[in-house]
Amino acid sequence: MKPKKKKDWENLFEELKLVLPIFEIEFRETKRIKSMGGLCMVKGKKVLIVKRDIEEEEKCYIIKNEMKRFDLEGKYIKPEVREFLEE
Repeated sequence: MKPKKKKDWENLFEELKLVLPIFEIEFRETKRIKSMGGLCMVKGKKVLIVKRDIEEEEKCYIIKNEMKRFDLEGKYIKPEVREFLEE
């Protein structure tokens, strides 16, 4: 499933953020990073940091790329979100 409209990307982005706590990942948006974002450890906790002023589509792909590190089996993820993560 690849969204076509901006609103669809916004909805997918919100759904992807709901998946992160399943893997004990905190999500943060900030303007203070030079890269687009990624997963890092902050005080022993997994934190996915994303540049605030990029498009939702880009944010979705950053989350997707970082989620490749984790086993999605056995975790409930909405089918359309799982499809995006696994494509």
